[in-house]
Amino acid sequence: MKKFSKFLFVLLSLVFFISCGGKDDNDSEITPDNDDSNNAADSEITDDSDIPNTDTDTGISQDEDKSEAPDEDTDEPEKNADGCYVFTVDGATFSKYYRDTYLGYVKDNILGDKNMTDKLEIDIFQSKNATSPDEVASHPGTYDLSKGDNRSYLNCTECVKVFQDHDGKHAKKLFFQESGTLVIEEVDKENEIKGNLTAKLVEVTIDPDTGEAVKVDGGECVAIENWEFDTGVCVPNCVGKICGGDGCGGTCGEGCSGDFTCSEDQKSCVPFECDEITLGQVKLLNDYDTYYYEAYATGRSAGSTDFDDIFNLYFYNKDGDAAETLNSGVVDLGSGLNTKYATCTECILFYEDVNENEEYQKIYFPQSGELVFEEVKEETLESKGHGHFRLVEVDEFDSFTPIPNGKCYEVKNLEWNTLQP
Repeated sequence: MKKFSKFLFVLLSLVFFISCGGKDDNDSEITPDNDDSNNAADSEITDDSDIPNTDTDTGISQDEDKSEAPDEDTDEPEKNADGCYVFTVDGATFSKYYRDTYLGYVKDNILGDKNMTDKLEIDIFQSKNATSPDEVASHPGTYDLSKGDNRSYLNCTECVKVFQDHDGKHAKKLFFQESGTLVIEEVDKENEIKGNLTAKLVEVTIDPDTGEAVKVDGGECVAIENWEFDTGVCVPNCVGKICGGDGCGGTCGEGCSGDFTCSEDQKSCVPFECDEITLGQVKLLNDYDTYYYEAYATGRSAGSTDFDDIFNLYFYNKDGDAAETLNSGVVDLGSGLNTKYATCTECILFYEDVNENEEYQKIYFPQSGELVFEEVKEETLESKGHGHFRLVEVDEFDSFTPIPNGKCYEVKNLEWNTLQP
């Protein structure tokens, strides 16, 4: 994975869905496996630590004191025609936990002990049948939970589970789909989903030898009926726009090129009006075993003169890993892989007004220009060269899309020599 600059804080780190509310503060999280195997049986929640230790004849947890007097609370949830307890999920708590895993809380914890958490998990492992490594997102469609691979806990591609009375590490009962329909209406680029779910789930245990679910004889069942969910699908907005971002990481229309940029209303392309800045001495630095070039704008000429403005140049190979060597020659910053930060191999980021806490006001990425590597020391990132480029203000939270009518700077003559004696 491409390393962000030391000033580009990773704000999209994993956000536990505890922040959505509805969870007891003392209840720790289910922790699905972060392995990319996309296999339901590989999820950590299917490990013995998260599987109810039940007696297959009674469905009673062996960890419980069976001599304990029954709970006097007789306020049981409603049952449907199949004799299954009907539940729903608090939509505000339902969110993407990992790439293919979505978690939420059963509303009012109505299953089992009302003082313990009940959780719904949906896993969409469609990517395990992908024909290419880039095909990892869920797909819109209507999926029968009772047919094909979906009959198997081990092999399901659309998997629904309920954990009853979960204490953060163990659940007293585990339920897995027996029938029903999962409808995925919309999927965005971040694999957020919108749709609805109707399902019957039966109490199961997991065979320790096969990893497959085994229905509990005389066990209970639960049901969810026509429950609508939306984990935060981003809807692009390009109405009346011909350029600029669509609000979801994409762009509108064909955009602007050459010496033109997108207008503030995104309805036209207007000429660039850029200020010229110069950069001071370029140094080769090492941060977390990644080498990069760094320079400061002379006179703090970008933004406020109270703060530094910093230029970074990182080097990556086509796989997105940090490069270890350079090649002499000319690099075009305005074409090919270098047009996007996600794919660039020679990646320039310019930070305006960086304070003592390494926080910045604006960030810029090249729109055009070139770097000329005149001399390169073999098997190193040391070099001598020159370059010129235009830097445009971008939105780092929207895939580094240029901000309509944003600021821009021209660097007309950058020279460097990082060759060590």
